[in-house]
Amino acid sequence: MKTTNSNGSLNLVAKSWEKDANGLFDYTNKNVKNSKESIQTSTCLTRKDNYIKSKPNDNIQQNEEFLFNITKKEGNKYLIENNLDINMEPSEENISKINNKPWYVANDCPISDDHNKIKNKNKNYYLVKNDIIKLGRIKLVLIEESLYSGDKKFELNVPNQASSINIENSKGPNIFNMIRNAQSLNKENTEEKILCRICYLEEENKEDNPMVHLCNCKGAINYAHFNCIKHWMKTKLIVLQNANKTVKTYYIPRFNCEICKSPYPFRFKLPGRENHFYELIDIVRPNNNYIIFESLDQVKEKNNNKYIHVVSLVNQNDIIIGRGIDADIKINDISVSRLHTKLNFDFEKKSLLITDLKSKFGTLILIKNPFEIKEKESLNIQIGRTFIKAGVTRSYKKKIFSSIKEEKTDYKIVKEEFKNSLNDINDNFGSLDLAKVNSQTSLDNENKNFKENNDTQKHIGENEESVNESIDMEIEIR
Repeated sequence: MKTTNSNGSLNLVAKSWEKDANGLFDYTNKNVKNSKESIQTSTCLTRKDNYIKSKPNDNIQQNEEFLFNITKKEGNKYLIENNLDINMEPSEENISKINNKPWYVANDCPISDDHNKIKNKNKNYYLVKNDIIKLGRIKLVLIEESLYSGDKKFELNVPNQASSINIENSKGPNIFNMIRNAQSLNKENTEEKILCRICYLEEENKEDNPMVHLCNCKGAINYAHFNCIKHWMKTKLIVLQNANKTVKTYYIPRFNCEICKSPYPFRFKLPGRENHFYELIDIVRPNNNYIIFESLDQVKEKNNNKYIHVVSLVNQNDIIIGRGIDADIKINDISVSRLHTKLNFDFEKKSLLITDLKSKFGTLILIKNPFEIKEKESLNIQIGRTFIKAGVTRSYKKKIFSSIKEEKTDYKIVKEEFKNSLNDINDNFGSLDLAKVNSQTSLDNENKNFKENNDTQKHIGENEESVNESIDMEIEIR
């Protein structure tokens, strides 16, 4: 009986952590709520309490949280649109928004696959510039790369064997404007005497030491010299280095304005000088290949802490990120595991592989643009405290016979074939019985002949004895 296939369906298997803590999902906790959805049309996905549900976009209730839109495409493909803004200022509000956006899960899947034909694509992830990684509640941005093969410069690459979402995500836009646009003093527009709020001097607005406004303060304390702010930050700077000197971390506590508490940018540009950017931290860049991670603003009690990690890339040398003393990049946060994740640079492939080390809260990479899930593929994504395994499969149904007459005809044919088979079997058994009877008759005849021969031999013997006795008597008479 033949089968025909129907349209593919997007199957979602979700686990939601009951505790809502900074958009975290505990991969080691079994106290989660399970839910499933099978989708065959364009819709949107929502979360209510601890469960996911698909429904029309115009029917979302106030107590339901929107997650993402789902669009059915041709060829059994489904497009997931994450509704993510781009080129945002890295403020505390904007950073918190991305917690409930789709993140690529680079660690092992905690949900067993219900469909054996679906291949899991979340094995590893290859980082490129502007990628945002999330370790626990800590977020890092890959802001700079400097890679050379001889005199030729190259960029980090995503190998062909990587997942399709990894390849597509590498082409995504910048989410945060990490080089902020700042204001500089323009004396042509004011006749007031402007003093630097740090050194209290009025100096010419020089290109290498401009009067800048980097915070939300207003009035007479708006501006300060670039070098004055930089020198003030340097007094708080702490530089850490790992054991093999492949990672140097620059840490400045309270990297913000002491008055309005707004965070300072590590890099910024000024109007009319867009081709030049300023840095508030003097970092030493290695001579060999390297990358630089910048921490997104970590606000604690209105004090922003800034981390800059300069990583020297050595071929086939793992860089461990974690909270423990054995980590190369140390992150002092309770949500980060002691050995959380590792980086491996492959010079031949020109790629930077990130691998999770069975961490408690996983290793996540922000998905920066809409992405497709294709047939017979699965993808592990996390949205806040919900882990979702998404896969597209085809559903199959049996072909129904066109008429009852055809079904009866098929049944009669099968019945007749079965009857003929039984007759053949009976004929074979009959032949065996006849052969058995003939064999038995032959055996009886042989036994009869043998008995007759024995009687004949006995009679001959008796006659022979009689003749011998007659001969003996005749001899005695003579």
